[in-house]
Amino acid sequence: MEKRMNQTELLELLSSLKLDVEEYWILSSSALVLRGIYPDAGDLDIAVTDLGLEELKKNYQLKSKGNDWYEVTDKIECVCDGKKETLNYQPEKVGDYYLQNIEEYLTYLEMSTREKDKKRIPLIKQYMKQQNK
Repeated sequence: MEKRMNQTELLELLSSLKLDVEEYWILSSSALVLRGIYPDAGDLDIAVTDLGLEELKKNYQLKSKGNDWYEVTDKIECVCDGKKETLNYQPEKVGDYYLQNIEEYLTYLEMSTREKDKKRIPLIKQYMKQQNK
């Protein structure tokens, strides 16, 4: 099994990323780890703007995975989501980074049929309750 990353390791990986922080936001389990909801993540999934994707292409050898997803490194994958301004849910700034909107992620999880996704739902609902959302 691959080594999973805790919050400290994710933050170290993010600090090494050659990408303007305004041009991406963190998705999925990594966003949960950075919020302190989940203990670890297998990789770092990010969504990037059009400009962010161009920046990544200059700094990394991206490998297409299909469906607009790219492998940036063995620990980072990205999807291009165009412009932050056109999203239904705006990413949330938590600390130094933008994270996937928690309500958007909950909606995604509730529609998922994957068991690992279903297990995250109560954790997120508890977090949202504590945040008074």
